[in-house]
Amino acid sequence: MKKVITLFSISLVALIFLACNNKKEKEQNKRDREQGVIGVPYFTKLVNNEKERTRLWKAAIGSGDFRAYNKISVAYIMSDLNVELYYYSLIMANKYHCPEAYYDMYVILTHHVSTTEMDLISNDKDTKNLAFYYLFRASELGFTDAKETIKWTFGKGKSQANSSFYLKQLMKP
Repeated sequence: MKKVITLFSISLVALIFLACNNKKEKEQNKRDREQGVIGVPYFTKLVNNEKERTRLWKAAIGSGDFRAYNKISVAYIMSDLNVELYYYSLIMANKYHCPEAYYDMYVILTHHVSTTEMDLISNDKDTKNLAFYYLFRASELGFTDAKETIKWTFGKGKSQANSSFYLKQLMKP
């Protein structure tokens, strides 16, 4: 009987100990989430840090560093700086054929932009063709997100078009 009571007591103490640790971990996670919402998020700090922002753009545009481009472009997108990002994306796409840059340009051209002066969304056929050119170019360069977007937009296996098709559409009067 003593063995059963001792075993039961040890089990009870172990469960209490585990429950307390789990509660502390949950409280820490809650504090971390609150600081992420209340504190300044990483991408905002990156965009506002002129030295680091400049270093990343120089690495990306100066030497074709795709990792640097990806890091700073995500910060721009998350900070809602799409208009500014388009310029850098265009350079990265044209100079280095960066698939992420092509995809970013597609996203920028197809998503609603709100500025202090006006709301912008371009639905004209040339802008759509240019956006699809960027999307298919990113896919042709192997960017997985672009491939998934094409499947989602056009249906699996339904689109036989490629970037050249949409480029030719832009050239039509």
